[in-house]
Amino acid sequence: MDAPEDLVLRPVTMADVPALTRLLHAAYADLAADGLNFTGASQDEATTARRSLRVGACWVLVDPAGDLVGTVTASSPPGRGIRSLTRLALEPDRVWLNQLAVHPDARGHGLATRLWTTVRTWSLERGMRSVGLDTAVPASGLRAMYRRWGFVDADTVQWPGKTYRSVVMVRDLAVPRRT
Repeated sequence: MDAPEDLVLRPVTMADVPALTRLLHAAYADLAADGLNFTGASQDEATTARRSLRVGACWVLVDPAGDLVGTVTASSPPGRGIRSLTRLALEPDRVWLNQLAVHPDARGHGLATRLWTTVRTWSLERGMRSVGLDTAVPASGLRAMYRRWGFVDADTVQWPGKTYRSVVMVRDLAVPRRT
């Protein structure tokens, strides 16, 4: 992988959808292998477009060869699905962090933190007071990363059709936290 400073962060476009779908499949493959049927592990291009465009904001990290190596989505307001599962998604001025993904070959270079920082900055610029997310309870590595970023467990939910329960985590943006 090229150095992280060689990567371009930009908004996702409709033309990115096929490559973005492949990136999500690759990034979530290890979780799928563990029996966690994350949507991103197998979603089709129509689902990628629906979950990435016109939701708030979605960014991709692009390497010099034009390959997508990371992505994150900030939904504002949170999607109907999560709003039906937890009151925490009904809180005013709360952005929902979705589809955070880094290609397995690009991990270990701080790209997830760079993407999180982008969501945090975007949220603060819009006057949001907090960020929420949900992830699989058994995804201990993801949960530990989110805790390092200042997220705390706040609820658990069961998405229809998922093989796991999800933990809902929130982070107040008013309190400075380490990235």
